[in-house]
Amino acid sequence: MSEMMDDPEPLAVPLTRKQARRMLGQVSVGVGAMLLSAVDHWNTLSELNSAHLRTVLQVLGRGSYVAALTAAGTEVWLSTHGVHPPRHTVCKQQSAWPAVAALGKAYMEIHHNEAQPTNERRQAFCAQDSGALGLAGNPTHCELTWEYDLRTDKYVKHIWVSAPKVDWERFEVPMAAVQAQYATWRKRNMVWLPGALPVAADVAAETFPARDGAVRPDIVVRPRPGERTEAGE
Repeated sequence: MSEMMDDPEPLAVPLTRKQARRMLGQVSVGVGAMLLSAVDHWNTLSELNSAHLRTVLQVLGRGSYVAALTAAGTEVWLSTHGVHPPRHTVCKQQSAWPAVAALGKAYMEIHHNEAQPTNERRQAFCAQDSGALGLAGNPTHCELTWEYDLRTDKYVKHIWVSAPKVDWERFEVPMAAVQAQYATWRKRNMVWLPGALPVAADVAAETFPARDGAVRPDIVVRPRPGERTEAGE
C-alpha cells in the first residue's frame, strides 16, 4: 500500500468534465445497459412476492440489489478479453465491491442511494477518495448513479456520472445508447447479464399450491405434535 501511495508521478490535477466524459462515456453506456438488466431482474423477482412484501422490498432491498448486480456484471464484462473499451479494468480497493478503473486516470464506482447522494460521511458504498484507497497516480474519483421514473418507480429514467470532490457538473449517460446496447446484449445472451430466474412469474401459479389452502396430491402433510387427526377424533 505504501508503495502505491508513493507513486513518483501522481496525478496532481483532477480530470475536467470534458476529459471524464471522453474517458468514461463508452464504458458508462455498457454499465448502464447492465443497470437496466439488473432493474428488470429485480422487477421480476419482486413480482413473485405479495403486494405488501413488494412494497417493503422496494424500500429496503432494491438499491443494494440493483447496484450489486450491476457491479458484478461489470466485473464479468471488464474481465472478458476483447469485448470492452481498452485499458478499462476492474478495481477492488475497498472490500470486494467492483469499480471501473479507466486508463489509470479515473475510477468509477457504481451505486445508488435514493435518499441523498453519497458523500464523505456515508460509507455504505465505498464513499472514499482515491487518495485514501492508495491507488497509483491518485485517479479522479467518479460515481455512476441513477434515478427511477417517479410515476411507476420501476424503470430507470436518468443515469449520471459525477465526481463528488471535483467542481464540475455531472453529465448524463445517453439513454438511447444504453437501451440499444442492452437490446443487443440481450439478443446475444451475453454472460455478464443476469440469467432467467428459477421461477418465472408466469409459471408461479402452476408451481405453488392454490391460495385457498389446497396442496398438491403428491405432498403428505403430517400433523404437528399435539395436533389430533380426524381419525383420532
